[in-house]
Amino acid sequence: MAPSMVAGFLALPITLRSSIASSPDAIHYLYLKPHEPKDADEDATRSLFLVNIPITTTPQHLKHLFATQLSGGRVEDVHFSEDSAGRPGIAAGTTKSRKRKRLTAEEIEAGLDKHRLPQVFERDVHISGSTAIIAFVDKPSMELSLKAARKAIKAGKEIVWGEGIEDQLPPLGLKRYQQANQLRYPSRRELLRCVDNYMTAYAQMEDARALENAKKRQMPDEDGFVTVVRGSKGGLRTEDAKGLDEKQRAKDEDRSVNDFYRFQMRERRKAEQEELLKKFGEDRTKVDAMRRKRLSSKG
Repeated sequence: MAPSMVAGFLALPITLRSSIASSPDAIHYLYLKPHEPKDADEDATRSLFLVNIPITTTPQHLKHLFATQLSGGRVEDVHFSEDSAGRPGIAAGTTKSRKRKRLTAEEIEAGLDKHRLPQVFERDVHISGSTAIIAFVDKPSMELSLKAARKAIKAGKEIVWGEGIEDQLPPLGLKRYQQANQLRYPSRRELLRCVDNYMTAYAQMEDARALENAKKRQMPDEDGFVTVVRGSKGGLRTEDAKGLDEKQRAKDEDRSVNDFYRFQMRERRKAEQEELLKKFGEDRTKVDAMRRKRLSSKG
């Protein structure tokens, strides 16, 4: 008999039904415990941390598991480990309003990964051993769900994964491809929207980096001098006029070079975007030709 506790986690056994009649069902262990992040917030106290979720897990699976199959609390949000947006414990788009602060260039660059091309399929498959954070409506709901999981383990209750919501989930496997019936491409409008969002975030990163560099130029150097820049209201120590002119001239030249390179980068990104759209059109034409050839051969 498997232990009910492993390294502080409750080991909840769930049954995964086999899609092949001749193959037996599998027992999968889902490990859960109260969420205790290093940077705790008010949402962590009403959240559970799950380890080793099945690769087919969806938010519907977890909401059905805790609210219906375990008769526990009501789930508010689900956050998977692969998600790049949102903060731990709360899904993207549901964060509570807080005082907006200016993001640094590094923070904006780290968030560029969330801008992706549109999905072709409606359902993702997780990598083996993935984790998830479940945020309940309140702390009593979380505690009730944890207590229900303990009771189910002690009573040896069989929990069939996704039982009762099969018709609410997008298909997987062969049915997934049969439903699509053909290769699918994102629409031109959706593709442009994703690319524009990425380029907007990239431009914000450049602006933030330029602002940070401008602030650094206002800091005194090792000799205690502050370089004069346009718009600066700070004072300046007395120094040789000739040396100051040469230093300012070099800085102006660097600024003009940097502006030119930024223009080059924008032009290159525009050309890459046009090339991407051109390739999409060529691929679509090839697929259409192959489909017509296949249909004519069948006829």
